[in-house]
Amino acid sequence: MKNILSAILLLACVQSQVFAEVTLISNVQIFDGVTDKLSTGHVLVEAGMIKTISATPLVVPDGAVVIDGTGRTLMPGLIDSHVHLTMTFAEGGIKAQEAMTWEEIGAIAAASAQEHLMNGFTTVRDMGGLGTGLKRAIDKGLLVGPRIYSAGAYISQTSGHGDMRLRSQPNKEYTGGFPVNNLERLGIARIADGIPAVLTAVRENFAEGAAYIKIHAGGGVSTERDPLHVTQYTKAELAAANESIRHWDTYWTVHAYNDASVNHAIDAGAECVDHAQLITEPTMRRIVKEKIFLSPNLTGMSDDLLQHPVYGDPNTPVGKKVREFMAGSKDFPELVRKHRPKWVFNSDIVFSPRSYFRQHMDFEKHIAASWFGNFEALKALTSRGGELAQLTGRHNPYPAKLGVIEEGAYADLLIVDGNPLEDMGAIGADSRWFSAPSREGIENIRVIMKGGEICKNTL
Repeated sequence: MKNILSAILLLACVQSQVFAEVTLISNVQIFDGVTDKLSTGHVLVEAGMIKTISATPLVVPDGAVVIDGTGRTLMPGLIDSHVHLTMTFAEGGIKAQEAMTWEEIGAIAAASAQEHLMNGFTTVRDMGGLGTGLKRAIDKGLLVGPRIYSAGAYISQTSGHGDMRLRSQPNKEYTGGFPVNNLERLGIARIADGIPAVLTAVRENFAEGAAYIKIHAGGGVSTERDPLHVTQYTKAELAAANESIRHWDTYWTVHAYNDASVNHAIDAGAECVDHAQLITEPTMRRIVKEKIFLSPNLTGMSDDLLQHPVYGDPNTPVGKKVREFMAGSKDFPELVRKHRPKWVFNSDIVFSPRSYFRQHMDFEKHIAASWFGNFEALKALTSRGGELAQLTGRHNPYPAKLGVIEEGAYADLLIVDGNPLEDMGAIGADSRWFSAPSREGIENIRVIMKGGEICKNTL
């Protein structure tokens, strides 16, 4: 029965059969995304936006849908600031994706988008590998999914973290400019060496609709060609990319882990750093002073990661790098607690079955709250993620506010059982990872609304 109900709710969402021009949510405790306490109130949604917030009951407009949230919490829809929709459910890793057709990869992305939304994530920042076709399909109501801020294809130097060629596959420089690997051929990755190639990669991503740009400027864990200590791209290449990106009135983020690669990118103009868990205190001070956003995947520092079939094997290059990363990142949580950077929620789930996605998401929420407190974790999941989205400036595909309950903001809302400021289980957090039971959706999330459209309602 639960599976049938879920299917009906998804069908209703995708066909917009539960969209109402006006919705009144009454008698709720409100977490607004920025305040460390709940307020009692009533919220009127009109034309997909939050129209009115009132501490006193509102008159029910003619034709309005009324949701009585008595005893429950209304909060902003969640924001995941680091996803890879084309890779989330790509079991078998890069080698498996080399054998996939475009429609299989597209189906993976669509399934991942649906899963994010039905787990309460109304906005995601896709960090590489996705164009804007899926975003447009979701915005038109053809598919179920969250708002998507897409970076476009991975931009990487040869032997950088975005260079996902198998060792048998030559660089396109030796094949007359034609890429022989599947991911580059499909536009999921762009290997760009030298200023002209970097500028072309940046501009091509913008031509395809990217809202911002991600550049790999340091080694990574999931690839084999780039050791963690390596700094990638030259100052001149990053400076050229930065100048071109500024012409679009948006920002760029960098994949980087250690002091050298992080500072290298910030020197060139990066306003966000994804990962950074290997930095030392001076670099953290700089990040805070210059108001750089920080997007770390926290579960990557948990010993439980070693149970993952891709990352746990100590005999593989990836497994060895995981252990190097874990050993070098032990001071990171204390640096965050001490210096309080502007950090955002980052799941970074790739190459995993759907059951693992659910376990990972719930555990990521738990780690964020247990290390930094519920309020900080909730801000990372809501208002701070919305603030990062605003860095896209005039290039913002969704220019109203996200991640807050505020008049004039998008009506991306959740109604949950319980108070997430006291118990993150209200949004599905779980202290277990791989041992967590299988589930479908999050029972405590009773209503999911995106842009005024009710995508789930079990009240």
